[in-house]
Amino acid sequence: MKIGLRTIKTGIAVSITMLVANLLKIEYPFFALVAALIAIQPTVSDSWHSGVNRMIGTFIGAFVGVIFGIIAPINFILVGVGLILLIHIMNRLGWSESINIAGVVFLAIIVSDNSGQTIYAINRLVDTFIGISIALGVNYLIFPPTYDRKAITVINNVFYNVWQCIDKVTDTILGDENQLLFIEKEIEGIELELNESEKFLQLQIKEEKVKVYGQYNCNEMQMRIKLIKETFQHLKNLHGVLEKGVKGEVVDLIIDDIVELKELLEENNQPISLKQRNLVNLQPAINLIRKVKKRFKYDPRVNQYSADDVIKMMVVIYNLEELLSKLNLLNDFLPNK
Repeated sequence: MKIGLRTIKTGIAVSITMLVANLLKIEYPFFALVAALIAIQPTVSDSWHSGVNRMIGTFIGAFVGVIFGIIAPINFILVGVGLILLIHIMNRLGWSESINIAGVVFLAIIVSDNSGQTIYAINRLVDTFIGISIALGVNYLIFPPTYDRKAITVINNVFYNVWQCIDKVTDTILGDENQLLFIEKEIEGIELELNESEKFLQLQIKEEKVKVYGQYNCNEMQMRIKLIKETFQHLKNLHGVLEKGVKGEVVDLIIDDIVELKELLEENNQPISLKQRNLVNLQPAINLIRKVKKRFKYDPRVNQYSADDVIKMMVVIYNLEELLSKLNLLNDFLPNK
């Protein structure tokens, strides 16, 4: 099993913190080590957020702990009262995420040597600051986490998965209903991949807020994801109509064109690798489907069939045109990495 980069960086941050604690002759480095351990997060922005929460919790916990330590050290009633007050303060100030560490520091100070509680509180603040600073430095400087390439990889996968469905769509139009199951399974997989790409995009947006930039701009990635989602919607529309069924006699009106379309697509059906994608040209297929749409619309023979059957065929033609047009645009718009 592969060891993750975050795991390695956590070990590095804790080791450096221990080294610094030894050099500074910190008597109790526990809080510094725990701060470093917790502050290594999936993103630098999360590390910063975690560090700020921990400093807030440490400061408030130390402050309340010193006050109650002076009033009545190690009093079993006031310990409970102090915790209640501390939690109430944190909630009122909107710092609920810092409650746990504030409580830990409060208790540590309460049970410490009464004569040196203030010094102990200051030391805990310094220890925490050291651990957080080292963790932030490690997370930022050693292979800072960027999620843009992961998002682009997933988007490229979606492109190819949608591409694979086009041939199955034309087969279904030509009467092979067995392909519907393949399309349905692909749609389920594509939805999961799109959700994953959105997750990676949101993580990268958080990173850019703390000046951690990836190879690709977040605004451009948002446009790509929007376009691939629109493309995917047309595939879902096609699957929905074909699942209901299009009357064979209506399909026969354009069957020669669908066969020609299938042949044109097969000529381009080679985007197996990123290097081959620049060879894909869907424009002839797009031009053909546009002619089919116009021809079908004005074909007097359509009057022989019910409006429902004709509308279904028009929906199929429209979504095929949009699907191919957006795939052609995506082919130029997506990076080859």
